[in-house]
Amino acid sequence: MRGCGFLALAVLMLLLGGCGAPTTSERNEGAAADHGGVQLLAGASSTIVSPAPGAFIAGDARNRRFTGEHDPLFARAVVVSDGASAVALVTVDNIGLVHPDIDAIRRRAAELAAALAPHTGLPAERIVVSSTHSHSGPDVVGLWGADELTSGRDPVYMARLIESTAQQVAAAAAMLRPVTMRVASGEPSLDWVHNVTEPGLLDREMTVAQFVDGNGTTVATLTNFACHPTVMDAVSDQISSDYVAGFYRMMGEVLPGEHLFLQGAIGGWVQPDKTGRSFALADRYGADVARAALSLLAQAEQESDPGIRFASRQFDIPLHNPGFAALLDAGVVQRPRYDGAIRTESAWFAIGETQFVTHPGETSPAYSLQSRARMSARHSFVLGLGLDALGYILKPDYFAADASYPSREYLTATSVGPEAAPRLMRTLEALIPR
Repeated sequence: MRGCGFLALAVLMLLLGGCGAPTTSERNEGAAADHGGVQLLAGASSTIVSPAPGAFIAGDARNRRFTGEHDPLFARAVVVSDGASAVALVTVDNIGLVHPDIDAIRRRAAELAAALAPHTGLPAERIVVSSTHSHSGPDVVGLWGADELTSGRDPVYMARLIESTAQQVAAAAAMLRPVTMRVASGEPSLDWVHNVTEPGLLDREMTVAQFVDGNGTTVATLTNFACHPTVMDAVSDQISSDYVAGFYRMMGEVLPGEHLFLQGAIGGWVQPDKTGRSFALADRYGADVARAALSLLAQAEQESDPGIRFASRQFDIPLHNPGFAALLDAGVVQRPRYDGAIRTESAWFAIGETQFVTHPGETSPAYSLQSRARMSARHSFVLGLGLDALGYILKPDYFAADASYPSREYLTATSVGPEAAPRLMRTLEALIPR
């Protein structure tokens, strides 16, 4: 993306983001319910969702196409139920699925789950989809086509991606079995992670959850950590999940089950050290993340009363980015406008005492830290690019005329605007119980 002009950058932000105006809809189910003595159930499934060679590559400059595959891209799903209600967590290896596509996945997944596992009771709004944000995946937004006015999205691939991802949710729901949930969190020493615009401003927290069945077999793990998977951005034409592939490899070597990497707050601009860029370096970084996760799991504590609570809300963000508007007008990016605003969504939910929030884009670590403080939980997950990919969600002072942050012009050009972060945080303040 760095090689793109202002219009492309603005489009990226708009495609990947949609900040909004006032609250337009809200769902809050069982947020105060008492789930004493419940039996937790979990199931998991995954599939490969790599595009064919020739697909447009998302990230950096336009008009780049894949010539092959280094490692496959996955859609991975975990469904968790407390017997009375359920929630699904889904992660897909790509740069970022936008809200309309996520809604299509949720609707189809709920339909399939109702047919395949009718007793699960999994409504569409409780299916939480996020993206790992690999810059070595296909253009799922439209911004990286042959030129500024040509979308790089392949509608045939997108239809397959939506269907395949939805199928994993239904398959996971059909495989529910009794589990215990173990959780740990900490700040591993991963010195290759940097905030290149505000050094020192990082959310270093890693949170890991493990679901183990009655035989002691791991059904799934969830690992939440924040860093762009961009070791190979702009230097490779091979399909890859970047360092996330190394994470998958090492986790799979040590534990059975599905292993979900849940991206964190990477906005404004949390990047890996790219000195000596190579797939070997990306693999090493991924193995570092996996080792840190496994080390935390060695000291994990069991959720003793793992009932599920859930709340979500749609909200609108005024569209102040003229580049985004131009892309929408040209049909390069396709998502509806609501009285000049972009509609998005955030969710808060809890499994026992472990809490989760979603951020609909690449948020500044400042807002991840604020979200964790608001939850005030021993263990918490902040899911970046969760339920939407709105681009950068920055601190409002990035937009001041005299701001001097490195890469400020690029970051603000790929942002919905200065109201995105305040509206997100007001929404989360309303969702998160006190």
